[in-house]
Amino acid sequence: MVDGATDARLERGADTRQRIIAAAWSAIAEHGIAKLTTREVAKRAGVTHGMCYYHFATKEDMVLAVVEHARHYWIGPLERLTSGSGPPLEKLESLVRWMAQPATREVMRVHLQLVSQSEFSQTLRDRMAAEYARWHAGYVGLFQQLEDAGLLREDVDPVFLGVGFATLADGLVDQQSLDPAVRSEAIMRAFLSPFVPRSLA
Repeated sequence: MVDGATDARLERGADTRQRIIAAAWSAIAEHGIAKLTTREVAKRAGVTHGMCYYHFATKEDMVLAVVEHARHYWIGPLERLTSGSGPPLEKLESLVRWMAQPATREVMRVHLQLVSQSEFSQTLRDRMAAEYARWHAGYVGLFQQLEDAGLLREDVDPVFLGVGFATLADGLVDQQSLDPAVRSEAIMRAFLSPFVPRSLA
């Protein structure tokens, strides 16, 4: 049985861990993963250097925790949009509008750092591959809902379309971060129009 003191200690530990992850996130956004050090993270988090190692045995463990933290910015919202209640066409409309919103510089920097650094770490590569599989699954699930509702062209495979649209949308976010004039919403709607007969308004 967990007593009050133990419960409070666990809560403080969880809070400290989250502060360390948030500090690592901000350090990556500012300097990149290559320049990430546990000493800088500890300073940003307001904890001792040893406390970082108490929660994360290695720098790579810390980076993997940042991958999980990043879900709040991309996979979490996607899954809420695609698995929530409501007609699938309305969900698709909401998804297009959400993906057309420019990402913040901080989010873009961290995401691109995680992707690029995965070329140098098999563990990070595996984790990012799993995250992208989950990202694709959200889109595929929505297109399967559209198929079940008779709203998808009959000869279209919802799996291929879901992965293809997820890849397009993700790439447009990257391009829009370089050139805000990229008309990502119009491009997504044009891409979808041949596959969803009742095209988006």
